[in-house]
Amino acid sequence: MRKYLSIIAAALVIASCGGNKHKADDPLADSGRTQRTENLLSNLKQLGDSAVYLFGHQDDTLYGIGWSFETIDSTASQQHSDIKSICNDYPALVGFDITGIEKGNRQTANGISLDRIRQEVVNAYNDNGIVTLSLTISATDNTESLAAFLNSLETPYGVRVPVLLRLRGQQSKALWQSLAEGLKDNDVTNALLVYAPAVDSLTTEAKYMEQYPGDEIIDIMGINLYCKAPEGDTIQVARYASLLDKQLTMLASLGKQHGKPIALAETGYNGIKTDNWWTRTLATVLYKHPISYVLLWHNANPDSYYVPFPGHMSTSDFVRFYNLPATLFRHDVNGPYN
Repeated sequence: MRKYLSIIAAALVIASCGGNKHKADDPLADSGRTQRTENLLSNLKQLGDSAVYLFGHQDDTLYGIGWSFETIDSTASQQHSDIKSICNDYPALVGFDITGIEKGNRQTANGISLDRIRQEVVNAYNDNGIVTLSLTISATDNTESLAAFLNSLETPYGVRVPVLLRLRGQQSKALWQSLAEGLKDNDVTNALLVYAPAVDSLTTEAKYMEQYPGDEIIDIMGINLYCKAPEGDTIQVARYASLLDKQLTMLASLGKQHGKPIALAETGYNGIKTDNWWTRTLATVLYKHPISYVLLWHNANPDSYYVPFPGHMSTSDFVRFYNLPATLFRHDVNGPYN
């Protein structure tokens, strides 16, 4: 029987049918963020203590191998997804990159409509999904358009959707501080901030903390690490596993010291060139560490992809990965904002 986890003991039922003219209650917590946003953070912390983690995939319902940008359906269970085509389930976590919004653009740097991403965010929320947004900004960018977008992530019944927000690329303490101030000045109440630098040069806790902007700004501590093993080179795969294990050990220590949930915020193996990478490499490392989630990168095209699709050689192993007690997909999650 497929495992099942309810993140909380009792779910809050909200009337959300299209004909309901009443707005749902969306109260603020003492922190100034919405209570649902604080609840999400609390539930992510609990996951780290539960030997289970959310599985995520970038742009999961936007495009995949052999399909792209299909008409969005109001019912999330009808959305296309390479993950769903394999295991009849969606990732618990979906990611979208919104780089370009910092310039005031209506499309991302990848040419994706921000209106479409807004629809996908609300759709995921209505289906118990969790959303992580990423972007690359510089010190010369302002945060007003970003804040306006975050504030626009509202359901038809008046609930502002909580999201995880992560900077990609250079991690600068000053940049993070500027971002946090800009969001506060523009009354953003639904974002949790994720600090997740690439780990190749982060050999010590001190190195990781060099650009860390402070516990009052950051909500989740993460790392980024990719498996780079051409043609399924077993030595390189093993090196990735060893480095990932080492860095997650360091991250778990930091998370405990600072009282933060931890995450593998971006990872993957382009082309997935071994047929058992999911259970023999990724899962064998992750089960040892108290992470709250892992995000795999997108399936851009037949030459660049990070999760399997029908016919790929690692499909059977991915199904085994899906059925592991530790991995949580959409059907395993109930009430993440309650």
